[in-house]
Amino acid sequence: MFLSELDETDIVIVQESDTPFLDQYTENLTEKVSHKPEDYQVFGRDQEIEDVGVSLMRKTKNSPLLIGEAGVGKTAIVEGLAFNILKGNVPEGLQGLVIRSLELSSLMNDQDGGFIFKFKKIIEEMMQTKGQNLLFIDEIHTIMGAGGNGDVLDAGNVLKPALARGEIQIIGATTLDEYHLTIERDRALERRFQKIQVNEPDQTEAIAILNGAKPSFEKFHHVIIDKDAIEQAVKLSIRYITDRFLPDKAFDLLDEAATIVSASGTESHVTEKDIATVIKRRMGIPVTTILKDEVTRLTDVEERLTKRVKGQNFAVESVSDAVTISKAGLQDENKPLATFLFLGTTGVGKTELAKALAEVLFDDERAMIRFDMSEYSQPGSSIKLLGTQTEKGTLTEEVKHHPYSIVLFDELEKADQEVHDLLLQILDDGRLTDGMGRLINFKNTLVIMTTNIGAEKIKTNAELKGDLENLSEREFQQFMAGMEIELQSEFRPEFINRIEYKIIFKMLGRDVIKEIAEKNLELLNIRMKRQQASIRYSEEVLDYLADNGTDANNGARPLARLINRKVLAPIAEQLIQFPKYDGKTWLFEISVSGKAPNMVDELVDRRELVFDVSLR
Repeated sequence: MFLSELDETDIVIVQESDTPFLDQYTENLTEKVSHKPEDYQVFGRDQEIEDVGVSLMRKTKNSPLLIGEAGVGKTAIVEGLAFNILKGNVPEGLQGLVIRSLELSSLMNDQDGGFIFKFKKIIEEMMQTKGQNLLFIDEIHTIMGAGGNGDVLDAGNVLKPALARGEIQIIGATTLDEYHLTIERDRALERRFQKIQVNEPDQTEAIAILNGAKPSFEKFHHVIIDKDAIEQAVKLSIRYITDRFLPDKAFDLLDEAATIVSASGTESHVTEKDIATVIKRRMGIPVTTILKDEVTRLTDVEERLTKRVKGQNFAVESVSDAVTISKAGLQDENKPLATFLFLGTTGVGKTELAKALAEVLFDDERAMIRFDMSEYSQPGSSIKLLGTQTEKGTLTEEVKHHPYSIVLFDELEKADQEVHDLLLQILDDGRLTDGMGRLINFKNTLVIMTTNIGAEKIKTNAELKGDLENLSEREFQQFMAGMEIELQSEFRPEFINRIEYKIIFKMLGRDVIKEIAEKNLELLNIRMKRQQASIRYSEEVLDYLADNGTDANNGARPLARLINRKVLAPIAEQLIQFPKYDGKTWLFEISVSGKAPNMVDELVDRRELVFDVSLR
């Protein structure tokens, strides 16, 4: 067919693009935002968006690099800039710019000449259209070594000359860890960027961000989102999703809750209970526990602690008062909720009280980060707690992922002086900077330190004057002054003075050991019921355990060993041989045979525990 025979309507003129590689391998972010601008309006990041704009207007170092943890909103800032460009809310030099987003993974196949060829073409097209296009590279750290295949040339080396000559402008985004590991080590590349730190928003800022995005979520899911749901999405994500960052993790909770409500077809309101239900699905925590407010959580703190920690009423009362003060918001907001030094002999309940506190405050005794200070006794061992640029710190990483915790430093006197200096920063400022430069916040932790220093003084006081509760105010102040002198022989005064509460644990007498024996047998009974078994015991059994498990120098630890040897081991030996029957329980009735010592005609304890087993 000749051209003259073609009808006008059959002629198609194809205009070749000036930027074929940009068109094929990048996403036109400006065009994407223009289709649904309401979805890309950014809230709470005005300062960061302005900082990016200022950086782009500079004569030198005019390629901004957004550095922040995953989920804090780095990409949203670039989308917010595109939104402002479309609305004309930018300086004249940025008017009409088209932002193109490059995913480096899209260049990885061998099509069109391989990675380096395509990347070079994209850079060339960006140079040709400078002032028209702006390139955004998310996870820009991946350019280091990308496409090298063992050769010298990689994407970083392609980019550096263009940046150095000012022939191209880009916006990069990366995490702090990846920045330290890659870009910072390449000084030639690092100095071409203007670093812009994108911090995680705090709780108030995150709530404002979610409130701004609420209409978009309501429109998409066809639901109404309650104000309480927004607040709980932020608060619960902070408490329970500790390995991710705001606002992303709060958006995730809100989105899932709205999806569930929308899919149910029976509800139209997203409430705080719906947010808690998402947490329940993920973590198995009851909704009632999740939504428990501080007033409920702190009701009868002293009573709940006393049930678990026997014989330490003075310590429990002191700790309970301190916790109530801190949770009432009367403590310094820039410090941990409270800081304690537990003083006492071994086995008197110092660690047990820390566990009980974790259960009362955070609903789980495992919400306790414990450090044995004997492992940090060598000079330089404080580095293990903080970490380095390549290794995460044992302390900082745990607190980063479990910000609502008890942090327990056991046997503090065994730690190196550098560790004490590190703890001084926590007591003073409520935060630490880890080896990677991240700020770790301790303001939602309770810091507990234990020490055996002053143990002899506590023993002497108990022998001469009895329990601490029996001392007059003057005698108690004299005793505490003596304890301060003991502490200052080991720790510097400025360290001791930063500790808010110094709690003395008294020696455990026979009556307390008997209470602990009863508590431990009841806990054993609970465990046995899971094995279709139970125990029943007489008062004489408790007397036997108290008589043989009391040791003033070692507290309750000899009792624990005695119960393991005399009760647990014989039961386990028999139970493992018994068959299990549906609806039936093996009952172990424990009694005592033989005579107790009476210090007159029977000096030796001839008592033995007897086990009578039956199927009930």
